[in-house]
Order: sequence, then structure tokens, then C-alpha cells
Amino acid sequence: MFQLVASAVILVTVVVVKFTMPDVAQRYGGDLLHLMGADSDFAAAFSAVGRAIGGDDMAAAFGEAYTAVFGPEKAGISHEVDRNAVVYGADTTPEIVDMLQQVLGFAYQKPVNGTISSAFGFRDHPVEGQERFHYGIDVACEKGEIIRAFADGTVTAVAESTELGKYVELTHADGYTTLYAHCSRINASAGQTVKMGDPIAEAGDTGDATGNHLHFELHHNNIYLNPVYYVS
Repeated sequence: MFQLVASAVILVTVVVVKFTMPDVAQRYGGDLLHLMGADSDFAAAFSAVGRAIGGDDMAAAFGEAYTAVFGPEKAGISHEVDRNAVVYGADTTPEIVDMLQQVLGFAYQKPVNGTISSAFGFRDHPVEGQERFHYGIDVACEKGEIIRAFADGTVTAVAESTELGKYVELTHADGYTTLYAHCSRINASAGQTVKMGDPIAEAGDTGDATGNHLHFELHHNNIYLNPVYYVS
């Protein structure tokens, strides 16, 4: 209780300094917070005192005062993106991503038979465990399942990397490209011309993968598009 009372006095003092000498408050606010007890949830404590004195309105006022002085990080307010509640817009979408469905000017088909196991957008990386933007979709399927060309095009890359495993990339009309990753085998060659539905690879789990699947990406002029519109 003594610490709380002392902290309340400090808070009032800092509020005055905050509005009369903002530079000083910014410089020494962290030190004052440390004196108040960095391991204590003082944001909750001040809200509780406010609720005891004047109900929810007073509690909110106390909490807002604390946040205004020490900032949302010190008050324990998280600004991390909740991938399950994301409304994709200018503030939540990477610049190299367009979430809108495009009208493709050519015929196309689903590249492999299977079930979508991971969608386009924010997710916890299955290997690293950290939240990252997933720039394609994953289609779970059996190892060796035939992967077919999404549309007519040309094979522009056949390669292997630590992350993508064995992969192949095709270019299509009007600046569109597709990428097929984590393959167990590539059946196409760089420079080869393919037709929609031609077999180009076989599904697998090479690279950073936790099971057999196809990681499929669709790009337009170096912008990532959501492939789900075209494979469902």
C-alpha cells in the first residue's frame, strides 16, 4: 500500500511535468517507472484504485493517465497484429502484397489435388514459430502427387533453397508468374514451354516443411497475390 501511495504521488508529479516540461518527462519517465517497480502492474493498480473511488469511469481515467505518462508499452498494451482478427488494409498489408482478386486474362487450373492447409496472410511459421506473412498457400497432399502448370507459360527457374526446398517458377501472360515449392522432384527444365495442366513437378517436403505439401505463389509484376481465388 505504501508503494502504491508513493507511486500515486509520483504519478501526479509526473503528470504535471508531462504537460509543463514534456522534454524532461520524456527523458526521465523510464527512471521514474523503475522507481515505481518495473515488475508490478501499476496500470492495473491505478485502474483498481480509480474503480474503488469512482467506479468504471474513474478507473478508465486513472488508466488513461498512466498510459499518457509512460506510454502504451509501459502500460502493457500490445500492438502486435492478431492474425485471427486482421482486416487487411494499408496498415496491415505488406507493400508487396495485393489482397484484391484480379481478373486473369487467361485460362488456369488448380496446380495439385489436395486440401488448403495454410492460407495466404499472417500466421505462425510452422518451423520457426514466429509470426510471419505467408506469401502463398499450402496445399496438403500425398508425397509424389503430380503438380501441374497453373496456366500456359515458360519455365524460368528450376532451383533448390534451404527454405523453399526444390522449386520451379513459371512465367505467364501479362506479367504473371507462379512458384511451386517443397517439391520432391522437378520434372520440367528451365526454358521449357508448358501448357496449362502439364506435369512440372511432384509434391514433397523438401526445405522448411513439416509435411508433404505444395507451397504455391502467384505474382503479378512482382506483387504477391492471394492464390486462393484461383484454386478453390
